[in-house]
Amino acid sequence: MIRAIALSFALLAGLAGPSQAQEVAKIDPAVELNVLCEDKDASACTRLGNRLLEGDGIARDEARAIFILGKACHLGDMPGCTMTGFAYGKGEGVAQSSDIARAYYDYACHGGEATGCSNLGLAYINGDGAPQDDRRAAALFQQACSSSSTAGCANLGASYSLGRGVPRNHHRAAQLFSQACDADDQHACYNLGVLYRDGLGLRRNHKRAVALFAQSCEAKDPSACGNLASMIDDGRGTAKDHQRALALHDEACTLGEAESCFTLGRAYQTGNGRERDDFRAIALLERSLALAPRTPSAGEAAKALAIARDAIAAPSIPAMVGGPEGHRANEE
Repeated sequence: MIRAIALSFALLAGLAGPSQAQEVAKIDPAVELNVLCEDKDASACTRLGNRLLEGDGIARDEARAIFILGKACHLGDMPGCTMTGFAYGKGEGVAQSSDIARAYYDYACHGGEATGCSNLGLAYINGDGAPQDDRRAAALFQQACSSSSTAGCANLGASYSLGRGVPRNHHRAAQLFSQACDADDQHACYNLGVLYRDGLGLRRNHKRAVALFAQSCEAKDPSACGNLASMIDDGRGTAKDHQRALALHDEACTLGEAESCFTLGRAYQTGNGRERDDFRAIALLERSLALAPRTPSAGEAAKALAIARDAIAAPSIPAMVGGPEGHRANEE
């Protein structure tokens, strides 16, 4: 099937800047970092919170990490505020609350933390803990981008590409995606690949699109893996290879790409590139619907799933040659 691709927004946790206390934390043990935090060194608290989240030299403890990051925020470390907001938005170590997440992002943004501004923009564009407001979101993405936030530039590019909060301008979107991609934002690289693939804002270049999708797929971007699979399956910008395409769809499905689960499910259902297996097809089609129950392709997935279930419920029975009597004659 033809994959309808929408550009999407990236949500990133804030990272503390390289203050003197953080430089000390890189070489001192976690216990020393804890002492600095107890002495109300805000940046040390943020670094300790990061270590607790990642299990870096200390036992992983999400709940304690969020408590420490909240302390860092109240001591004035704005990246700590952004990371605390991110935790509340995801429900990691604390009860999920979009309202509290938005409040932390707002505080961080007002304190000059660029990623906080970008994440606050996401809250506005999605109506998640804030009134849905595309213009406010685009202004926040611009503010974040102007403060050297890679995520802010990538999100501003998505706003221009989708025409949300700003006039649609694919050329400007391409510039912003390229800038963010050069700074190693792999989702921006994926979005730039979409523009190259479709010839939006720049000259169509399938080879360049394939290279960008491959780069982002290596970074485990599910949409990039799915799009790369489709390009390889069609032989656009690269050699046609159905088996490699299905392997990439398998990877993309595992990462959460609904369209790839559908495509792989159909391969098992029809025996096109995979040995026919209705049970495997059912599992993949169910996953596709669970991941994206309201997309235009969900209807096709539901129909395919019904057919696969019918095939399991009523398997075909080989016809008997010559009827019962003929069978007995053959057996003799």
